[in-house]
Amino acid sequence: MPIGAERHLRLLRDPAGPAAWNMAVDEALLELADAPTLRLYGWQPHAVSLGWFQRWADFAHLPPDTPVVRRATGGGAIHHGDELTFSLAVAAERLPGDVAASYARLHDAVRQALADCSVPCERLAAGHAQRPRPDSPWCFADPGRDDLVTERGKLLGSAQRRVQTDRARVLHHGSLVLHAPALTPFVAAVADVRPVDATLRHELAERLVLRIAEVLDLEPSLGSLTPAEHALATQLRHERHEDPQRLQRR
Repeated sequence: MPIGAERHLRLLRDPAGPAAWNMAVDEALLELADAPTLRLYGWQPHAVSLGWFQRWADFAHLPPDTPVVRRATGGGAIHHGDELTFSLAVAAERLPGDVAASYARLHDAVRQALADCSVPCERLAAGHAQRPRPDSPWCFADPGRDDLVTERGKLLGSAQRRVQTDRARVLHHGSLVLHAPALTPFVAAVADVRPVDATLRHELAERLVLRIAEVLDLEPSLGSLTPAEHALATQLRHERHEDPQRLQRR
């Protein structure tokens, strides 16, 4: 039976790409995607993404060859190394209107995906709420309520952007650490629990897709960017995400 449009979660499986392209695609999806869209991708070369509200001056000490980009979502900075990154672009009605409840729902999906792969973690029941501008510069340095953690620390970095234009939309970013990156060695990682090989990478991706689709009550179906989305992403990459003045404006 064909999947009806109202039951369709478009799945984009992208290769690891440059930071500017990654952020441009996610912004294009937030603006243009008609169907709920889950995108899996990676970072090549490894890069740092700043939250929308963070100050550039707080990161001027980064090694000069570090690619840096500013996300459309809030939260703290992330050094994107060996990780499973996902973005979810959906109509706001697909998630709870309460931001904390939406984080909890998606984090429970990721927690279950990890449990499916014998990687235990817990969702914190106490602590500070998710904040657009955190106290610590680094996302993983200060776990708060609803974050996924292990005994070592925070395992998943998340951030959201909600827009009200002609339609209410949500963009949710998630970074699941596989190996702790060089600039933030204090983070928890899947490799703390299990050796990360090609089989586990595939299994984690498959279970993540399944569990997120379940909490959205949708059926995943492999898709691709539309020509309009690709054109807008190309424009945003050049006009926004490769512009150092825009990056350093705050």
